[in-house]
Amino acid sequence: MKSIAVSRQIPWKRRRRSLMPALRSAVTLAALSLLMAVLSACTTSPGPATGGTDSTQTPTQGEPKAGGTLRVALPANVLGMDPAHSLNTTDIISTLQLYDNLVLRQPDGTMRPMLAESWTHNEELTEWTFKLREGVKFQNGKAFEAEDVVFTFNRLLDPATGSPGRTSVEFIKEVIADDSLTVRFVLEAPNAFVLSALTIYQARILPANVDVSRLQNESFGTGPFSLVEFRPGERTIMKRNPEYWDSPRPYLEELVFYYMPEPETRVEALKDGSVDAVFPLEATSLRALEGVPTVRIDEKASAAYLNMAMDTRVPPFDNKLVRKAVQAATDREAILQVALLGRGAIANDHPIPPNDPAYWDDQEITPYDPEKAKDLLAQAGFPNGIDLTLHTSTVEPGMVEMAVAFKESAAAAGIRVTIIREPEDAYWARVWMAEPFTTVTWNGREPDEALTIVYMSDAEWNEAYYKDPELDALIVKARSQADDGERNATYAEIQRKLIGDATRIIAVFRPIIVGMRTNVQGVEAHPNNWLILEGAWLDS
Repeated sequence: MKSIAVSRQIPWKRRRRSLMPALRSAVTLAALSLLMAVLSACTTSPGPATGGTDSTQTPTQGEPKAGGTLRVALPANVLGMDPAHSLNTTDIISTLQLYDNLVLRQPDGTMRPMLAESWTHNEELTEWTFKLREGVKFQNGKAFEAEDVVFTFNRLLDPATGSPGRTSVEFIKEVIADDSLTVRFVLEAPNAFVLSALTIYQARILPANVDVSRLQNESFGTGPFSLVEFRPGERTIMKRNPEYWDSPRPYLEELVFYYMPEPETRVEALKDGSVDAVFPLEATSLRALEGVPTVRIDEKASAAYLNMAMDTRVPPFDNKLVRKAVQAATDREAILQVALLGRGAIANDHPIPPNDPAYWDDQEITPYDPEKAKDLLAQAGFPNGIDLTLHTSTVEPGMVEMAVAFKESAAAAGIRVTIIREPEDAYWARVWMAEPFTTVTWNGREPDEALTIVYMSDAEWNEAYYKDPELDALIVKARSQADDGERNATYAEIQRKLIGDATRIIAVFRPIIVGMRTNVQGVEAHPNNWLILEGAWLDS
């Protein structure tokens, strides 16, 4: 099985960036200062500036110390504690502390055995067998066994559960308990990406005897912490699980998650010591932390990306010519500079980043071309331009900034954009996948999962409502190809198709950044936008 490309700490291939064509005129580098002023007026936070903190600062070395409380500022309210229904970053981070997966991808891309100690597969890649960890207990007292894995995945695969993670694991035909500590996954077809699929946050393991009606507000996992207090919109408190299987972890006695929707509020709280960490930290906040001796930054390249989703079922986005006009009116370099201060990499309307072996080397980055956009709009029946409403929020880093940068670049193409900034606590539940044109941010994933979770016709998170049986077949085909060359050829065909159909404008890949006090140890940025805290400790 090939390595997890999204987590490799290698430089982005800058040669694949936009070539800054001569047609670029609406947003030049000289005009960026004006765009920053517009952004400042659109948001309640100060406009970002170039520069940033030193992301190479190294933490203090030493033996982990037990005890203490880690206070983390998160941008959005947790929607619930049921792993199967995890939706936003706060949900993901919360359940990661309370539950365990069978395996978990680490910041360096390796797969760490968690509730599964080891695994094998048959030659055809149609059966995967996992040996489970002995002596593990759920927080409700039940001993962890194979029946719990069977229960968790049967629930996840049941359409009645309504889990957005179902699409990522629907290749599983059956889950069988061979004995109390051995579980076997029988697949519909060969699949080389099973381990990656098992790391999804919806696949955290539940006890088979749990009352599922209690999962929303309580915790029952095997994780390093247990839930003490859950106040939606305010805070969540967790305490150390003294029976955690990976003793002496966790080192912290307590975790407190505070929900702070405004980016500047989170940054000020980190600076004055009201919180110990901010996650995720916006690139546009880095300037405010420059020169603060009590704060350090950890940053990693990732396949996480910023995009604008168009509902292809409704006008005007049901017209491919309009979508292609939006594509041509997108100045990706301006978005990279404004939303990420130049950090990250240019994307090309598909979720496979330039440092992934599956990236199609021969693709041309779609250029910013407002004249072409005007021509496409005229062909679509909009010779005088078009009015669009773009919904955004500060619920995740870079989304508002991307919206403003797009508005400025699209104006030259006759695309008049009205930006509506939505409340953070309502965005994922009532705006995303409800309004026809929205800004979105996605965590980095391996190509198979990144494509499956958004583009498959029956995917719960198919935000463009894009249904293409040919694309579905290509995704499934790549999944079963063991040869890297053959699989990458299929992925090239997928990328060509996604660029051509332009259902989602994926403009940039963003780095993952964590801001923390210098006494916080054992915490680092994760390319999947996760925050693993079982190894965290405080140096004072």
